[in-house]
Amino acid sequence: MLRPRNIDHQAEIRSRVHLHEHFALTSSSAILDPSRHDRFVQDARKLIASVSPQQCAGWQRFVKCAEKCTEMFLPSREVDFAAFIQSVTFCIIITGFYGVDPGTLSPVDVAFMTSALNHHSDGISRQTPRYPGELYAMRERVCRWVGGERASQALETILPAYESMWRLAAVTLAYANGNQHMHNAFLDFSENPTQKQFRSFKVKNTRPSVEAIINEVLRLHPPIQCIARKSRHPLWKRLFYPAQEIADVGAVHRSCVYGTRLETFDAMRFHPQHERPVEMQLLAFGYGGLSCVAEEWAPMATALIVAKIMDRVDDVGFVLIGKAFDARMYRNTRTGWDGWVVRKKEKGKDS
Repeated sequence: MLRPRNIDHQAEIRSRVHLHEHFALTSSSAILDPSRHDRFVQDARKLIASVSPQQCAGWQRFVKCAEKCTEMFLPSREVDFAAFIQSVTFCIIITGFYGVDPGTLSPVDVAFMTSALNHHSDGISRQTPRYPGELYAMRERVCRWVGGERASQALETILPAYESMWRLAAVTLAYANGNQHMHNAFLDFSENPTQKQFRSFKVKNTRPSVEAIINEVLRLHPPIQCIARKSRHPLWKRLFYPAQEIADVGAVHRSCVYGTRLETFDAMRFHPQHERPVEMQLLAFGYGGLSCVAEEWAPMATALIVAKIMDRVDDVGFVLIGKAFDARMYRNTRTGWDGWVVRKKEKGKDS
């Protein structure tokens, strides 16, 4: 099913741009035009390249944004964990990509944007209608931050980046909570946020790298749950087959090509010398010509968000409190965070 397909076909383009149609960012006829789609992909890649680790100055700016945005949303007493991660992630995306000064972002405006994005993400999954008033208010804020000329492009970029990255960061923090080896790996990466550090296995290759930890989270909780391709059958067979073929990414990631103990979190399965090393690339960001344009950048960028949060929520000044994370909650990581909080520790008192 994953063999190369004709990516100029409108049905296949539609499979990756439903966000744009839901938010009415561009007309259906425009976004389904292959040349318009190609320009969107090119613009997105250019934006990502400007803050990639290969672009030293841009990456260092992104690192500074991650530090400032994390500091902005630390609570005076206590804050809901999901709300905290969502605010930090949104703030980092818009300041890192568009050079917005974090100090100019009102926490109230950021909270409105994350709430609206969450609402529309739920609406997309349930195929419920959008609310024009809320969309107008979102656009007004983005225009104020990045300028009117870049507002539509900014929304097109923010939507998928935010939706994937906040959930990946939240789940990673949940797995790492209370695990000293994972905690140390991310602290090392926070201090030295380079690709080499990102990929370095720890304690003489007996403990996972940050990249391996992120990969294992992506294996168990892929942001893209399904990959769809237009069916290619002769005309006489089309009555007997569906119009689309769909691959269940979550099910594939739990198949034997990814090793053993498939329901268990084991980041060391990504070590090349593991007894059953992973034999197949992850499909967490799709596959082929229609895969996510940020598939190479997003894991390391999200790891940076996690690292900077861990550096501050360090069980000294602030503590993360929550129940043990259930790996079976892989279908919808937007929910299930009840009872999870980030709390400021009082001097002389335990959490």
